[in-house]
Amino acid sequence: MELILFGTGAPPPRVDKNGPANGIWLKNKLYLVDAARNVSQQIVKAGFKVGEVDQLFFTHFHSDHYSGFGDFYVSRWLGGATKPLQVWGPKPVVNIVKKMLDYYEYDVELRIAEGVSRSGTDIEVNLLAPGDSFEVDGMSIHVDKGTSHGNVDDILSYRFDAEERSVVIASDGSPTDRLAPLAKGTNLLLAHFCVPHIYEKYGITRPFTPSVIAHHASAEEVANAAKEADVERLAFSHIAPPVTSNLEALEALSKFYQGEIIAGEDLMRIKV
Repeated sequence: MELILFGTGAPPPRVDKNGPANGIWLKNKLYLVDAARNVSQQIVKAGFKVGEVDQLFFTHFHSDHYSGFGDFYVSRWLGGATKPLQVWGPKPVVNIVKKMLDYYEYDVELRIAEGVSRSGTDIEVNLLAPGDSFEVDGMSIHVDKGTSHGNVDDILSYRFDAEERSVVIASDGSPTDRLAPLAKGTNLLLAHFCVPHIYEKYGITRPFTPSVIAHHASAEEVANAAKEADVERLAFSHIAPPVTSNLEALEALSKFYQGEIIAGEDLMRIKV
């Protein structure tokens, strides 16, 4: 099992970081978690074929986590997909999928009229709620509301277990009392956090800055959750504010966590 970081950035576009999206590589099959900006290109850059991905899991629906969904859907289809795309996620997933399909219907029908097969255009939506457990291709998956993220009520953390290995993707926000039990004993926890002093260091003053700080985990909160869960390794990506370097994020986290820390980079592959 591997965790692949397709994108580790934030909402503002950067040349060195793409939008937040991850993959689970298991038994020669790729499972996608979130579909951010440029995710299709990142999948190709990592050496995979977009048309072979048929499972997509969403953590939540802030735009930076699904802005590449439509492009992924069409690229997957034109890339030779024949199976329906399985899309999993919290409650808004139903409406998000419907609106995306409506948006691309004109293009899809034009291409079908030109001779492209309709196979691969179907989406099967799988609604998830905190506490759900299920299996996909023999991989056990557990979800819970492991984080609290401002006014985003519908947000999920995922735990993937297979071949006696496990990885937990916490998602945005501050850890709730459900994250540590979900991540208990995991081989790898991927978390996101905010480094507030960076705003002052670089003179970043925006009306919504206090909300960003309040709605994201601190380095200390992430460290405490990782220690409580007794995780083997702790990785981070998607740090706020976006100008935060990995070194600055690592320094912030290392003050509270002395275990192994992995600073996430785009296209990094982490063996679980």
